[in-house]
Amino acid sequence: MRQTTQPKKQQGVALIIALVITTVAVSLASVAMYRQRIQIRLSGNISNLEQAYQYAVGMEDWSKKILEKDFKDNPNVDSLKEDWHIALPPIPIQGGALIGQLHDLQGRINLNSLLMKYAPLSRSRQPAVAGQGGGKRGNNSNSPNNNQPAVKVIKTEPLIHQRLTALITTIDKEQVLGPPENFVDILWDWIDAKDEERQGGAESGYYQSLEVPYMAANAPLMDVSELLLLKDLSKEIVDKLKPLVSTLPKDTRINLNTAPMEVLEAIGFDATTATAIKKARDETPFENINDFWNLEEVKTLFSPNSEMGDKKANYAQTLGITTEYFLLQGKVNINNTRIFINTILERKKGKVRVIRRDYGNPS
Repeated sequence: MRQTTQPKKQQGVALIIALVITTVAVSLASVAMYRQRIQIRLSGNISNLEQAYQYAVGMEDWSKKILEKDFKDNPNVDSLKEDWHIALPPIPIQGGALIGQLHDLQGRINLNSLLMKYAPLSRSRQPAVAGQGGGKRGNNSNSPNNNQPAVKVIKTEPLIHQRLTALITTIDKEQVLGPPENFVDILWDWIDAKDEERQGGAESGYYQSLEVPYMAANAPLMDVSELLLLKDLSKEIVDKLKPLVSTLPKDTRINLNTAPMEVLEAIGFDATTATAIKKARDETPFENINDFWNLEEVKTLFSPNSEMGDKKANYAQTLGITTEYFLLQGKVNINNTRIFINTILERKKGKVRVIRRDYGNPS
């Protein structure tokens, strides 16, 4: 009798089809499980991010309370010895930790002050004559003795120009930007509303000729990182400038209690006087502006017969011992999520508000 092999062939085809279907089913299940894990991780990250954001806002609230309390305790002085300057150590939270610190933005040179008009110095704010003006707490710390002759005040703008030139001389030792005055010209053209190019500066015509063209802002700087847009300013130079400059919206006085050595020297003090100022304030912060003016090295520098004698009132216009603007820098880690916060706080008459916030990595 004749035998047929057809059923066996059909069984083999059926087995292959079954294996293919099984493989496809396993693959689909694997993809579904993978997508589910991704979705779970994504949901977890979103949840962690929301928690981190709330902790960051909590740091802002903490900063506001600290600064308001500081003003209530002593409205006439801000120094590095006060509670607001103490850095938060890593504080454990569920799934991670947070850290943060407040920085005095008026211990830095305000780049926007280059084009700001400082108001003439009133009699109450003029530096006291030697031997006059008490250092009593509770009085206006920037208001020396009123019973003194008026002091002539010359224009302040050249003084700001001089300070920025001195600062970039320290930062750009290799003169990558060329003569130090070039930095001031470049900055001036960027923030000045007029389209008139200065000798070492650059207006929109230069920036529009770049491979990726853009216009000059012709407005005050909003953030120090904006300097990276300016002609010839490298990241290396900007990184060196960051802890020494600010971009505040008004003509703020530099706080002598918090300014670092580089800023003190850029202000116009020689190394000996800057060292004496720092040593004195580190031991006992200036509690009255006349404590600064009566410092022996300062008195000698601004003596009537010295080169700086006629600039004393100018310096009084731009120097102080209190602060309105602070920078909160913080970081929150929760599991695999990390968030940075950089918030500028303005304290006015004891009340604190947020005027700018971003979540970029400050480094």
